[in-house]
Amino acid sequence: MTTAPRDHDQRLAAIPDLYRRLMARPLEPLTRARLPDNGAVYVFYQENEPVHVGSPPHVEERMLAPSLRISLAARMIRSADGGSPEVSIGEPPPRHYRRKPIEARWLPLGDDRDRMLLELYAAQTLGLSISHPVVRAELTKA
Repeated sequence: MTTAPRDHDQRLAAIPDLYRRLMARPLEPLTRARLPDNGAVYVFYQENEPVHVGSPPHVEERMLAPSLRISLAARMIRSADGGSPEVSIGEPPPRHYRRKPIEARWLPLGDDRDRMLLELYAAQTLGLSISHPVVRAELTKA
């Protein structure tokens, strides 16, 4: 009976160190709206500000939307003499109002419980809302 609380206490005691390791990781842009590691806890940044903490599979799709880029644009060009129009394929025009791709730092963890605890700890430490479905369900219980 004493091994379960001890294991739980050891897990909890390790979380601050895991958080320090997570925050020491480099901040990298996420391209193509993909997560590089499905077994990691992520801290997402928009313009150098942390905006979300999550781990797959429950990372909200909207978080990755700014990282999705269309690499080609099609344009129809009508000829001045009234002939058949031509289609031109090329780079899309720059949009100055578009947000920069989302950036993230992440730490791979092999255990689901450790990922959940680190996600909760990181969200609380950074002042962000909690997104893990298990934690949200527990918080909404009466």
